[in-house]
Amino acid sequence: MEIFNHKDNYILLVEDEKDILDLFTEYLSSSGFNTISFQNPIEALNYFYQNQSNCFLVIADYKMPQISGLELIKKIREKDTDCKIKTIVISAFIKDNLPYDKSYFLKVDKILEKPVYLDRLKKVIQELISTIDIQQKPN
Repeated sequence: MEIFNHKDNYILLVEDEKDILDLFTEYLSSSGFNTISFQNPIEALNYFYQNQSNCFLVIADYKMPQISGLELIKKIREKDTDCKIKTIVISAFIKDNLPYDKSYFLKVDKILEKPVYLDRLKKVIQELISTIDIQQKPN
């Protein structure tokens, strides 16, 4: 199966902590990924609605103001009903209160616990890319 070129597609990164957002954005960009980054999940969602055809991955912090990462993914799944867009939720609250049943229902591909090490994040992204072929590419 031919893997699609991720350089023609982007990662939607949503993290309300600016330092983490900047670190992830810089690292992913230097690793060759097109990254669109937002501190505000509502702005990210609005961007997604207008540009979803090239989004192959959403990385969202679980706990954010306005809407949570899972709520963001729920709204994305309303448009991406075939779950072609891969999703990662990042959280410092995995052991305490991340609702696994809801993340399962929303078909979250990976849940990573903070602190997220950059090499681990890149490895998970590469694993998810390897599961996407041209026929599955979001349209």
